[in-house]
Amino acid sequence: MWLDPHTRRPVAYVSHGHSDHCRPHGHAFVTPETADFYRLRTGRTALTVMNIGETLTRGLQEVDVFPAGHVLGSSQVRVRDLATGHRLVYTGDFKLRPSLTSPSAPVLECETLVMECTYGAPRFTFPPTQQVVAELIAWVAAVIASGNIPVVCGYALGKAQEAMAILHQAGHLVAVHPSIQPYAEIYTRHGVELGPYVVMSADPGSPSGSGGRVIVCPPQHARSIRETMPRTRMMILTGWAIDGGTPGRLPIGTALPLSDHAGFDDLVEYVERARPKIVYTVHGNGGFAQHLRRQGIEAHHLGV
Repeated sequence: MWLDPHTRRPVAYVSHGHSDHCRPHGHAFVTPETADFYRLRTGRTALTVMNIGETLTRGLQEVDVFPAGHVLGSSQVRVRDLATGHRLVYTGDFKLRPSLTSPSAPVLECETLVMECTYGAPRFTFPPTQQVVAELIAWVAAVIASGNIPVVCGYALGKAQEAMAILHQAGHLVAVHPSIQPYAEIYTRHGVELGPYVVMSADPGSPSGSGGRVIVCPPQHARSIRETMPRTRMMILTGWAIDGGTPGRLPIGTALPLSDHAGFDDLVEYVERARPKIVYTVHGNGGFAQHLRRQGIEAHHLGV
């Protein structure tokens, strides 16, 4: 059973529903929510659905899954060898910080830890979520007060739904880009409160384009909205805002570091509490594995 392979495999564990993880495998092990995203993206139905807390025995191994806190249905997997008791944990994309739309990840003790380290440098210690949310709400209010339309940009799966939930709690009406709708429907079907929203018309510049609401859209569609609705102001939600370079992805805009990945402090905390004998890192540039080795922990970067 391959863990989040980047190419098609006969049998794979798929940690969550983002497109770079949903390959059309021969058979996939997924959570119920990820199953819906996987079917939507691949059309495949050869699935074993594993509920959080459920244990599956495969040969001489026990497999169970736990929340990862990344997006709805995201999970981390623990594989225990029945003969030796050795535990391998693969975190997938995860975060320990709270969110409105997915449960936070627990830390799993293990002997071997394979962890996602996209933000594995010390500068990626994100501010408290409550602070970032307050900044977002203040920005939206200021844009509306100026007579313009706020456009909040985030990936169609995950970041968009988090933005919808935040805006709903703040009392704003929301219009979403059509590409967000199928993922939002899955969130709602699984009981996540996103609040009422409308789907923008195919022509965002038409009177029914936003209806005076805050627009939520994926970054790749921001330019077309800006071109047809000139009285808009853009905000992108991404962990890369820490580096200050992401607004260039928007026609006009700013950025806030609202991330659905672990920050550097999350990564350090996970290793300290999991107490693994060996760590393998994936994603990032290998800097976090170097950091762990300086702390006396055996660690290797897999370069994927």
